[in-house]
Amino acid sequence: MKRLLALLLAGMMVFSLTACGGADNEIEIDEPIGEETKVVESINMTYGDDEVQITLNKPENAEFTLGSDTPDDAGDLVGLCADDYSWDAEVMGYKYYEGIGSNVPFVDYYFAGAVNEEKYASYEEKVTETSIEYEGKPVQIIRYTYQETDSDEVYSECFVGFEYKGTADEGMFGLKIFSDEELSDEMLEGLFKELIVI
Repeated sequence: MKRLLALLLAGMMVFSLTACGGADNEIEIDEPIGEETKVVESINMTYGDDEVQITLNKPENAEFTLGSDTPDDAGDLVGLCADDYSWDAEVMGYKYYEGIGSNVPFVDYYFAGAVNEEKYASYEEKVTETSIEYEGKPVQIIRYTYQETDSDEVYSECFVGFEYKGTADEGMFGLKIFSDEELSDEMLEGLFKELIVI
């Protein structure tokens, strides 16, 4: 019995010395290392009723936000987010339906010169042509502010992209960008060049 108590006491002393010892007695425990997130460098997507294929390339200071693990066929909508979270964007083709309109006012205004007055209480926009083209179409920056008739909130958004015409539809392809601060024309033009590689 005495021997058992002596062994227990010796074991407790070892544990207490380890726990209370200085830096020389500390035990290092390796943290488990999780799997590295694979950075997607390029994404293939389509736009328009003709399902035109286009490859997007990861800009230097942004990442794609994917809903799936299939960058080879990302569908017709791709998310993009700045590394510092200062802005995020959706990349897609915004269709214009003649006589019906679109789900975004800048497309209606681009093609029809007006927005649906029943849906929008106010709408203002400023269009800036950049120094670049995509397949013969000028790349434009469209900054627009609008208020919906059933809302007190005023929205300010920005689009950078180009007009497309398909067999059965037409619209605008590019990035609709959301940010709390106004992004410069130079930044937007550079972002588009990186994304499309012009």
